[in-house]
Amino acid sequence: METSIAVKESTAQILAILKQKFRARSMDETIIKVLQKSENIPKSRFGSTPKLKEFSHRERAQSHEL
Repeated sequence: METSIAVKESTAQILAILKQKFRARSMDETIIKVLQKSENIPKSRFGSTPKLKEFSHRERAQSHEL
């Protein structure tokens, strides 16, 4: 599930700089890395396979078939 958040332009610029610094692939990955560093949250708290892509609508529909 994806959602949008509103941030000030200056915050977006800082995130863009951190994205390059961390060599992150997305802003989401950047935010997770910042949170992990600031709170010492172990990687395991982000799921067993954090790089796993989200299921497509088709895959999701197939999993609900009886």
